[in-house]
Amino acid sequence: MKPRNGRLSKSILFTGFCVAVISTHLSNALDCYVCSYLDGYSDTSCLYNASAVKAINCTKKYCVTVRQELRRNSSKVISFLRDCQDEPVMLYGNRPDETFRTYYTSCQQNLCNGHNGRVKNSTNGSGGGGIHNAVVPGKSASQGLLISSWSLIFLPFLALWR
Repeated sequence: MKPRNGRLSKSILFTGFCVAVISTHLSNALDCYVCSYLDGYSDTSCLYNASAVKAINCTKKYCVTVRQELRRNSSKVISFLRDCQDEPVMLYGNRPDETFRTYYTSCQQNLCNGHNGRVKNSTNGSGGGGIHNAVVPGKSASQGLLISSWSLIFLPFLALWR
């Protein structure tokens, strides 16, 4: 489409702006480990070695872990889940009942659910087994920077629109 009088048409500017907003939204997706373990499974990768399991690009707000163990024998893990969710049951904490204790952790950085599911510790988001992460409110600084970059690119086009 040829610009009229040396200016871009409003429809082209609007389309470019929409593409920028959608791209920014998609770039805010988290990479989370996703797997499950139940007592008796022969493959314990989900429980002990997160870096060996599947990581997905999740469009939800949190990477989570849910660890359920016997209350009388805390070394006996009954179930373990690594997943991504919009609204975790609990951001961080545990709920005991007569038989089980269930630990909940949530975080908002890439591959931050690679820990053992019990300990709230650091907030760095590098993956791998044994890394202890938990509640990390908000979004990372790099995601905010990406939004700012897109704003700076399209701000001149919006000024031309007027």
